Amino acid sequence: MPDKMMAGLDPRIKLLVSFFIIITLTLMKHWYFPILVSGLCIVISLKLGLTGDYFKKVIFPLVMGIFILAIQGFTYGETKIDFGIIPVYVEGLDYGFLIFSRVLASASVLILLVLTTSESDVLESMRWFRAPQTIIEISSFMIRYIRTFSQEGKQMKLAFESRCASNTGFKNRAHNAASISAALISRAFSKSDGLYRAMVSRGWKPGLEYPIEIPPLNKSDIMLGIALVAGTIGLAAIDGFA
Repeated sequence: MPDKMMAGLDPRIKLLVSFFIIITLTLMKHWYFPILVSGLCIVISLKLGLTGDYFKKVIFPLVMGIFILAIQGFTYGETKIDFGIIPVYVEGLDYGFLIFSRVLASASVLILLVLTTSESDVLESMRWFRAPQTIIEISSFMIRYIRTFSQEGKQMKLAFESRCASNTGFKNRAHNAASISAALISRAFSKSDGLYRAMVSRGWKPGLEYPIEIPPLNKSDIMLGIALVAGTIGLAAIDGFA
């Protein structure tokens, strides 16, 4: 059932519940509740057939969480565990694993939101919640630019390799990456300036309102959203008294 609810839930409810869950996760004092949320996100991604995309996107938050765990374990606390070379602190491991679980759970919720909701729906939901127009416009531009730059970078890499650029050895790969990055940044400036001029010539200006009619929320979505928020509050209460 969670997979069907996630797939059919209104984007506005998804955005609100996701934001509420992430705020709650950052306030939790025990690691096992965020890990439970992460496990639930994995189950939902399995049910929706999004496992491959989910694990690709969760790699970076996972690595970042492990890095934080290692730093905390090596530098924070008083009770030492002597492994011979580098001392590890028990308090640091406990607190580091708590941060790791928070990072992983928050990233899992966001990734699931991105995989089940289109970018336009997210932006329209932000507009419906009366988010500042500047934030919406910046978010829209960032999404488009990141996608464009990613595609442009792949094309430049293929073009670079097709012209017999060496792709063996760390030094050659680093040189290729630096050359592609420099060319990509140069193109980014020229394209962004041209895009801005084209938008201004077509009547765009900051704060421009778009006459888009958004349908009202369904009662079933409202009730489901209330139930999810109530469940999150209940989980936070259990965590607080545990």
